[in-house]
Amino acid sequence: MNTNRIKKIVGWKNFFFRITETELNGKVLLDLGCFTGGRITAWTKRYKLKLGLGLDINPVFKIASEEFATSHGISNIQFTTAFGENLPYADNSVDYIISTDVFEHVRNVEMVMNECYRVLKKGGKLCVVFPQYLQPFEAHLGMATNTPALHWFFSGKTISEAYINIINEREGSHWYAPENFPLHDWERLFALNGITIHKFKKILSQQKRSVVDSKIKPILTDGRRSRKLAFKLLSSLLTPLAYIPYFNEYFVGRVNYILTK
Repeated sequence: MNTNRIKKIVGWKNFFFRITETELNGKVLLDLGCFTGGRITAWTKRYKLKLGLGLDINPVFKIASEEFATSHGISNIQFTTAFGENLPYADNSVDYIISTDVFEHVRNVEMVMNECYRVLKKGGKLCVVFPQYLQPFEAHLGMATNTPALHWFFSGKTISEAYINIINEREGSHWYAPENFPLHDWERLFALNGITIHKFKKILSQQKRSVVDSKIKPILTDGRRSRKLAFKLLSSLLTPLAYIPYFNEYFVGRVNYILTK
């Protein structure tokens, strides 16, 4: 396996640096929302997992993940097609669940949290990172516009209608056009459930089952934008707002929690 490639895929230090590599040795780890399997394949090898588990909702991702893992000689890994609201794993069977930029897409965050707690062993950890709804750069409208923060000023209905009109005007756009329109009841924008920092904290307070470890990651401090000088300067100006209630909904880059059962 290409070691440099694996290091690029892992991306652990930005969000889950509080967990050491040795803690993961010999453990069962689930990548909830594994896409095409790159992360969990990398983690299974690098962290010497007993078993790597990858789950996503599209059967095509399962096929691609299995091919990728096989091509790199990783056999202690399993991929499954399912939804986070109904995890196909036994109670108390997983040591770690990692979810990266997934909770904003699920239909019911509270149900997914319940399922994660069910399958985690006592002392197991749920590690989540996701952009809250009002984060200005994460509306997933890039196929039509790169303008940030449109959802600060317009309703999801208005934005989605404009988005569909733009996409439908293009030839050959069917492959990236949203599958569902109008929006489902659970959607605020296409495939976005509208989860906020306030709503997530409310779920945690209601469940009362976790030891909570959270870190604030201000806007423009991760990803490709963070490497550019202009964005670094802008981030330094906006960072104080990420620590102020209400303003944090707009200026935190990612919600970042490690929850221990």
